[in-house]
Amino acid sequence: MPSRAEPAVRDTAAVALRGVSLAYGRGARAVQALSGIDASFAPGAFVTLVGPSGCGKSTLLRLVAGFAAPTGGTVSTGGSPVRGPGPDRGVVFQQPRLFPWMSVRGNVEFGPRMAGLGKAARRARADELLELVGLGDAAGRRPYELSGGMQQRAAIARALAPDPSILLMDEPFAALDALTRERLQEELRRIWQTTGKTVLFVTHSVDEAVYLGTRIVVLSKRPGRIVLDVPSELPHGADPRTDPGHQTLRETIAAAVREAAA
Repeated sequence: MPSRAEPAVRDTAAVALRGVSLAYGRGARAVQALSGIDASFAPGAFVTLVGPSGCGKSTLLRLVAGFAAPTGGTVSTGGSPVRGPGPDRGVVFQQPRLFPWMSVRGNVEFGPRMAGLGKAARRARADELLELVGLGDAAGRRPYELSGGMQQRAAIARALAPDPSILLMDEPFAALDALTRERLQEELRRIWQTTGKTVLFVTHSVDEAVYLGTRIVVLSKRPGRIVLDVPSELPHGADPRTDPGHQTLRETIAAAVREAAA
């Protein structure tokens, strides 16, 4: 412990995981989902989490979101312990989960409205974000009038509306067709570059992890442990797939995922 003459230094990481473990149940029936996760992610990083099915990727995201608490270790954001959900973290799920009775604009306004933002200010915020995600002309429509890709764009705008510093994304493009998925990957990279948010993105796709991530984390099969944690040195101002190192990095990540699943 630091002495009284040496005050504790505040953790400047956007997200810090220290010895994080999670077990469901007790005794002989306990299931160890995660074990000994140690990692910290800098502000503005785009971290992709990849690994075999059931390795705990989504569970880890839930811990950072504050939807669950670890049974061992600590989770913190911006140097403060995570004790539950908070406005510093926006979450985008695999399904958009939009309110069907609200307009697209109304869905995006929901968070700022709950925070007490005035009508004019929250409308301006919603319209700004809908333009950012390419839905400026769909503000008055209902979610069921949108395609799957457009609904997920609206969900991203809603998650960004309270201006969180961290965006948590749990396989948000998994249910989309290949063409729409590729288009939204490009849109997400643009949004991340525009906003400077810290992003934690869960995926089963090695290609998606390599394309999007500035840092790529591979988890083992249950209990999930970090088996590879590498920065991507590919260019993120242009399409990283055009870089000569793209295929090498992809092969490294794919080999780690195969080994993790063995």
